[in-house]
Amino acid sequence: MLTLSILITIIILVKNICVNIGMLQIDHIYYFLFENIFKDFWFCHLPGGVPSLSNEKPFCAYEKSRYKRPIFFYDQEPLIEGITDVYLDQLQKYGVILASSERSDDTTMWADKHLYYFFHGFAALDWFRGYYALNHNKPVIRKYTKDYISFNRTITGDRRYRKNFVDQLRINNLLDKGLVSYGVTDDPIVDQRLVIDQAQLPGSASASIPITIERIDYHNDTPDYSAFWHIVTETVFYYDKLHLTEKIFKPIVSKQPFMLLAAPGNLEYLRSYGFKTFAGIIDESYDDIKDNDARIEAVVAQLEWYCDLSDDEKTEIQRKCEPIVEHNFHHFYGKFREIITDELLDNTKKLFKDIGYDDSTVDYATVRKLLIS
Repeated sequence: MLTLSILITIIILVKNICVNIGMLQIDHIYYFLFENIFKDFWFCHLPGGVPSLSNEKPFCAYEKSRYKRPIFFYDQEPLIEGITDVYLDQLQKYGVILASSERSDDTTMWADKHLYYFFHGFAALDWFRGYYALNHNKPVIRKYTKDYISFNRTITGDRRYRKNFVDQLRINNLLDKGLVSYGVTDDPIVDQRLVIDQAQLPGSASASIPITIERIDYHNDTPDYSAFWHIVTETVFYYDKLHLTEKIFKPIVSKQPFMLLAAPGNLEYLRSYGFKTFAGIIDESYDDIKDNDARIEAVVAQLEWYCDLSDDEKTEIQRKCEPIVEHNFHHFYGKFREIITDELLDNTKKLFKDIGYDDSTVDYATVRKLLIS
């Protein structure tokens, strides 16, 4: 006979599986937005969604639309001088509207009209939809093989801070305490590439969570390479931007607590969407530190503190983190979708009112239903 708690769990699981089956795929988002909201606009986005200086022309498939003002979706990457302007310069003379996934003063530099929405939230909901079924009953309090995990595939250009981070891990003798991906073969500090579960990290690794990190191989007795903390090294670190990607959601769907290496203020930015972080358990004042090197050192100091704890003390930290981890997991697969959908639609309505566009033909109720279903 089923107990009430088991029955409730089954109902929630089936509900979430059904919801995820019907949701919009992120690969279709531009076509969906054009067809349902911006059909009268000259609708443009980056080829493949990301900037490439070898292909400098935006993809504008709808130049014959009735409303000639262009709206340009530069929403998968941060707005960076020397890259973004290559695309926007072609559209600015038409009074372009910029749609982006960041909050910063830079948006007014590129266009006088701006539409913000959390593209990466929608992307994560699509890419990680299967992890609800995989991890819904995954325990937080347990024995872990490693104290932390951190993915660091790209370490050049704007991501070069990750090299500094890995250097600090080595200096503080923390590398053997965690699972660290670091695709460098000729680094003078780290004398061999550190790879988590494969010989090479593919370009798609950013949107992947290797299942083999916690696999149970019944044939080869592969150990459970599990890790407690997830150290998220985000896309934006050096710039004064509120900008988060799917990376911050990897620990959330994996039921892990996290520390965040990003630009200052991004922990608070995440909390604004209903997620909880770990202040009171660790010192999260690193989120307010403007100096880039000091911010890295502050995160490493928190990691070193945890690694030096006894097993009993680590279990107590796990116990304190558990309700936050569980909240974040269920919030991601619950209200978060509605929050970012309502934000997109509210911001769109404000934009249309600001530019004097008649949106009476936009069926907002149906759009909302489709985005949250």
